[in-house]
Amino acid sequence: MSKILITGANGFIGANIVRAALKKGYKVKAFIRKTSDLQALDGLPIEFAYGDLRDTDALGTAMKDCDFIIHAGAIYIFSPKWFWADPKKIQAIYDVNVYATEKLMKNAFEKGIKKVIFTSSESAIGMPPNGSIGDETLFATKQELPGHYKRSKYLGELVTFKWNKKGLPTCTILPTTPMGPYDIKPTPTGRIVMDFMNGKMPGFVDTTLNIVHVKDVAMAHVLAIENGQPGERYIAGNKNLTFKDLLRLIADVAGMKAPNFTVPKILAKTFAFFDEFISCKIKHTAPKTPLESVASATYRAFDCTKAWSELKMPKTNLRKAIRDQIDWFYENGYTKRR
Repeated sequence: MSKILITGANGFIGANIVRAALKKGYKVKAFIRKTSDLQALDGLPIEFAYGDLRDTDALGTAMKDCDFIIHAGAIYIFSPKWFWADPKKIQAIYDVNVYATEKLMKNAFEKGIKKVIFTSSESAIGMPPNGSIGDETLFATKQELPGHYKRSKYLGELVTFKWNKKGLPTCTILPTTPMGPYDIKPTPTGRIVMDFMNGKMPGFVDTTLNIVHVKDVAMAHVLAIENGQPGERYIAGNKNLTFKDLLRLIADVAGMKAPNFTVPKILAKTFAFFDEFISCKIKHTAPKTPLESVASATYRAFDCTKAWSELKMPKTNLRKAIRDQIDWFYENGYTKRR
């Protein structure tokens, strides 16, 4: 039985990848920090290896008896770009998401790992200037990467391509906007559902995005081990929706009323600017509405045919994705209604 080393195994996507790998019959070794919250992995029949992604020795030791690696570990934060931004936190994003990826790939190559699957982001996809949908052939420009996290994932993907050319079989999975269970932090998308269910969303900035069940994203990673072509990238998504239609769908699944007030983008950016300033400089907490997330609220529609046809990625109905996320939030105390 082949064994997969999964970095970031306790995260939203990572915890679902662990379950997908077990479902497909793989042994799993989760690479996590000793201080990690293991709630999402509780009770699973897996092995643990401890260390920081920047610790080359710990990574090397962890991958010794593994056949494959799914590198889903990353620092996922929207960091301010203004004068109150913490330079150490910004550097940490690149240290983990780019430079640690370089070290992991080198280690994997030297130890004869059969294949590495890298979790990228739909942010690394460029959008056609004519307003049509994006696909794997398009790479984001610097102007399309408004924040450090998005830039770091794009650069991390370039590292993956470099090592593939050196002889290490790699391919990349680019999740769109996943929804579903085990969203512990929660992610920005999960916060949308949580705030909606808690009655804290009076309005919205309308945009277009691609929604997918996180379990499908996870299975795409595992299927890429056998079906993914080295050097290729696969957009793991499902359906393109306007944000307004997404809220209507959430409302319909939850039996609630969707907000109708569209917030002008300039107003949303202004609110986000002051929210960041107050949170970072006065409260010393994470902002509820990061300016980077508002800046990212643009047209992001994708053609996911390649992942469906080549990887055989499943396409779960989005109503189930929403229901699964709502139920998980309710069962774990994030919301008071389901």
